[in-house]
Amino acid sequence: MILRFLLPFLAAVVISHAAEPFVPDIAGNATRPWPGKDFWSNPAEDWNLSQGRFENTFSGGNRNIVLLTAEMGSKSEPFSAKVNLEQISFELFGDGFVGFQAGLQSPSGDYRETAVSGTGFGAGIDFKGRPFIGNPGGKATALPLPLRGITLELKGEPQASGTYELQLTALDESGKVLSVAKATAERSWLQGMISLTSSTQAPPKVDLTTARPAQIPPISQQRDGEGRFALSKLVLAGEKFELRPEQAFGPVLWTTYTFDNDGTLCLLAQAAPFARNEKLEGELTLEGRDPQKANLDAASRTLRFRLLKVDPTKDHPFQVTLAGDVYKGIVRATPRGRPVKVASLSCNDAVGFPHHDLVTNVGAQEPDLLAFLGDQIYEEIGGYGLLYDQRPNDRAIVCYLRKYALHGWTWRDLLRDRPSITLPDDHDVFHGNLWGAGGKAAEVSHGYSGPAQDSGGYKMSPEFVNSVHRTQTGNLPDPGDPAPCRSGISVYFTRHAWGPLDFVILADRQFKSAPAPLFPQAQIKNGWSTDAEWNPKTDSVAADSDLLGIRQENYLARWAKSPAKDAKFRIALSQTPFCAPQTLPKTVEDDSEVPNLKIYPAGGYAQNDEPKPDFDTNAWPQAPRLKALKLLAEAHAVHLTGDQHLGSTGQYGVSGWNDGPWWVCSPAIANIWPRRWMPLEEGKHRRDGAPKYTGEFSDGFGNAITIHAVANPHDDSREPSHLYDRAPGYTITTWEPSSGHVKIENWPYWASPAKAAPDNKPYDGWPIVIDPASGKRLE
Repeated sequence: MILRFLLPFLAAVVISHAAEPFVPDIAGNATRPWPGKDFWSNPAEDWNLSQGRFENTFSGGNRNIVLLTAEMGSKSEPFSAKVNLEQISFELFGDGFVGFQAGLQSPSGDYRETAVSGTGFGAGIDFKGRPFIGNPGGKATALPLPLRGITLELKGEPQASGTYELQLTALDESGKVLSVAKATAERSWLQGMISLTSSTQAPPKVDLTTARPAQIPPISQQRDGEGRFALSKLVLAGEKFELRPEQAFGPVLWTTYTFDNDGTLCLLAQAAPFARNEKLEGELTLEGRDPQKANLDAASRTLRFRLLKVDPTKDHPFQVTLAGDVYKGIVRATPRGRPVKVASLSCNDAVGFPHHDLVTNVGAQEPDLLAFLGDQIYEEIGGYGLLYDQRPNDRAIVCYLRKYALHGWTWRDLLRDRPSITLPDDHDVFHGNLWGAGGKAAEVSHGYSGPAQDSGGYKMSPEFVNSVHRTQTGNLPDPGDPAPCRSGISVYFTRHAWGPLDFVILADRQFKSAPAPLFPQAQIKNGWSTDAEWNPKTDSVAADSDLLGIRQENYLARWAKSPAKDAKFRIALSQTPFCAPQTLPKTVEDDSEVPNLKIYPAGGYAQNDEPKPDFDTNAWPQAPRLKALKLLAEAHAVHLTGDQHLGSTGQYGVSGWNDGPWWVCSPAIANIWPRRWMPLEEGKHRRDGAPKYTGEFSDGFGNAITIHAVANPHDDSREPSHLYDRAPGYTITTWEPSSGHVKIENWPYWASPAKAAPDNKPYDGWPIVIDPASGKRLE
């Protein structure tokens, strides 16, 4: 049924060639960060579109604007690319250049990865005024500086020998030729995407006369040097260029929605980063309903629509219109009288973008709902670092939006026709670890590094945090207690009744106390005690500490006592488990060594590991943790989480072992922090034939937990190893209303039921079938 609805607006990809000159749309009447739907800017916070020009507003290496909707194809045809450039910095210093990068490619071959991090060869004018192709320098006549009113034209003519003769010409405003550079290139270099580049760093040295190597180093992204340019009037010509209009991105980037059993639809459209002062209005058209309008939120660049009394028994095609463009999707009927599948994912590091195989595998599971449970971004995603500022700063927000856009670019085809829930975690708000302390400001007088985090509170401004909350949780039902924190930071904890599932959605970072100020004697750094004499099992009890905070605790208590009508299952969604399911060697007292730990072959095992006390987990603080667990147990809830980079399934203990709710932690999508659970001490009361790392344990804070399955990192012999050796993947839970049972599966990144054996099954130890009402495992 869904495919029938989608067919009218899913366009087939038809390749056409630029027989006539192709002039991408560079808006001549706008001033904003977004370059337009034909382009992707690296990084967005260092560029501005102003009256038809792309202006590089902050210097650095490899600042570029990539053309999305046309690229060099495989045909041996002539081509030309022409652009106007204007130096806007007072001076130039560094080994940089301005002009083109051509033949951009990436390991996956996906245009999205290429747009973000593709590599090719440079063709432009270096900071000494000399035109070049491939390698700066050469014999071309140097142009006088500053470079003003220059037109740069790159031409290529294919030769019978399988090469191209390339020529780069610099012209003045009257069309007079100022200088020319020439080169011969093997034709394998002339395939891929093209960018406009203003870089203070030199391109890598290449040999264009030989076949393109498998890997080309990227241009350094360092901010050293000075050199800023405006680029305009890009014109492409020649049948070498293939037109790809389907690769346009924006002005609506993607949509998310939730749809309650009572017919309340909350739909969020994430827009491109328009200017803060652009007063834009969007419109949602739902079949059978009058169009609804919404103003674009200036900071988060989102449109939020809330419709009441939409028939929950039917599918509803929709379209969102913004700035003259239309984005289409389907609101699915709420599930009734059948099993329901939830896919949950978390922790998306930069490796593997845009995760084509993972998206395909998750889609093959045919999930009814997607849950993204934190760390949709990391520092490395999209490159170019982060911008920290506790003051309002739109560049920092644009930096976040650029990185978060990669999440939407990855998942938008699945999100356009099914509901989703997204929870921000610490990295989403530019923290390595976060103890939100009720929304207070972190102590940043000595910088934004570890001590600022350990002080508790937020390093970024309330406006920034609210923008993160809006972009990730704006499609959720209204908060259960909507008053913001005293700092003005918004809240999002709420409930959502959907089909047979009754969700409570928790913010388990926002109100949590920071341990460092409470235990100065422990000398806590990055959530780990550095005092060997301090015992976290006995010394970390603090009467005035919070986990969920009083407001969320009260809300959770109300939810526990008042199940939604016709609910068969109660589910808690939050960022991290209420335990510390991780081990390290006994001699290691913090997790800084995690990226350097040995990755064992499948079935291999650490020889001297023990559970460790990480204050970043919700194993602490103990008293409010126990209160939350009792409320979840009262509701017979299952806890779905992420954060740990380690897929696990287990049962919390309340009074002892095996009397609390179950948790399911998703594997990381991709990560550089491959935690493990390999305790030297064997688990007690294990199931017959179960591995020794399963059974009853006490975690690093002394909490009773029963481990049923863990997806430990292991050498999988797949490439790239820094993705596949770290047990990446996703969680599928299947909720069967007729029996009241839940099937839990943690799947490898590379696996799905649609694959051939052995890639058609979950990680070892799963599936697990439980009965939440009794708390018992059945299979």
